Amino acid sequence: MIAGQILMQAPKSDLSATRIEDAACSVLPAANFKGEARLIVADGSSGSAGSGWWASQLARDLCAAPGRAFRDSQAFMHVTMDAGLRWPDQRRTLLDMTASSGPMAWLAQHRISNSPAATLLGLQLLPEPAEHEPPDCLGGSGWRVVCVGDSCMFQVRAGCVVASVAVMTRVPEVIRAGGAQSSTNPRFVEGHWCSEDVFYLMTDALAVWWMRHADGGGRPWEVLDAVCATQVDFVTWVRDQRVRRALKDDDITLLRAECGT
Repeated sequence: MIAGQILMQAPKSDLSATRIEDAACSVLPAANFKGEARLIVADGSSGSAGSGWWASQLARDLCAAPGRAFRDSQAFMHVTMDAGLRWPDQRRTLLDMTASSGPMAWLAQHRISNSPAATLLGLQLLPEPAEHEPPDCLGGSGWRVVCVGDSCMFQVRAGCVVASVAVMTRVPEVIRAGGAQSSTNPRFVEGHWCSEDVFYLMTDALAVWWMRHADGGGRPWEVLDAVCATQVDFVTWVRDQRVRRALKDDDITLLRAECGT
């Protein structure tokens, strides 16, 4: 089903890769085994402490969740609420770490008091249909996306974008740790994949660049394919785009997956 995948990340300028607040997770079927694949990206909000930790929790938990979490609001909310149960322990750990941080302790404690938030996008790729299944059955060669916020997905086939999940807004909806999740409204989208289709999942800064490049008549997937040979190539390209003011100085995550037979 997945012929290959590539994960590329770049932190904000002047920050080390260990401080990135984006997260990504994937689960692929074992070799020669017919099963589903899952690809997840999450973007932690910078306004509170623990955002990178929270993004990682959400990405990991959605990868391991029951399949209905990709099509049912209640099942999805169970995943996020269960992940949030780990926040109090993490909060205490962060508070202990700031107890001896001197005059700036109050600022660190203020950031910790705001429970972390993140956007999340998960893609579930279902295997090709068995012989007894109809060819248009979503259970075979289908995909499902669940999304909260402004992380995006683009599906490219034969040099054209055939499907996308992209919501750009000044104030994106987020999932908060340790808070009431009842107001979160996950978006669900379904489609179909074919062999040699390529899926691009990305956090918001790169998604904005993609859409601007496409609106100008460009083919952003070709640019990304060319700079994804190595992590060094990708980071160098990100820095160059920031210098040109073509790319926002924010954490960048790209998860690329190509479908195979």
